[in-house]
Amino acid sequence: MWWKKVHKELLKFLKDSVPEIHEGIRYGVPHVVGEIHFSEDSPHVELSLITFNGSRHPLAFNDGDSVKFMYPVEDTNPYMAFLEIMSFFEKTFDDSRFRVVLRTSPTEFLKSIGLEILWTNEYLLDGTEFVQVWAVSGTTRYNILFEKREKGFVLRDIKMVGGLQ
Repeated sequence: MWWKKVHKELLKFLKDSVPEIHEGIRYGVPHVVGEIHFSEDSPHVELSLITFNGSRHPLAFNDGDSVKFMYPVEDTNPYMAFLEIMSFFEKTFDDSRFRVVLRTSPTEFLKSIGLEILWTNEYLLDGTEFVQVWAVSGTTRYNILFEKREKGFVLRDIKMVGGLQ
């Protein structure tokens, strides 16, 4: 399954880039810039980190058999950056290939990647069960929405709420 390789390469890049992201945040807004070449045999990911002075430019588009993108990284937690990028791709392309599916509860997963859980709420909407989580990573608060499915939880939305006071 090609998307596992893409996920691993993106997450490894984000983990390896934490020092650069810390440095970039001091001067502006770091952005992951990259290209994902789709191939069942050998998907390929090319990534780099660029810092813009104060501007945020999320952008993604299809280019034949690849996706080219640029996404602002404002959290030094590589897992949160990964979730934000995957959510952005799924919304931009309306494509389940970028869907993040958890095999554990959202709160367990978020705690395991270093987030502090502030609040959770489970609710039904038109027969579908959702879990909403408010969590903190460093000084950044998130509102994260998961949809409960038969085989796990699907990330539906992730919003940065803002820094702590």
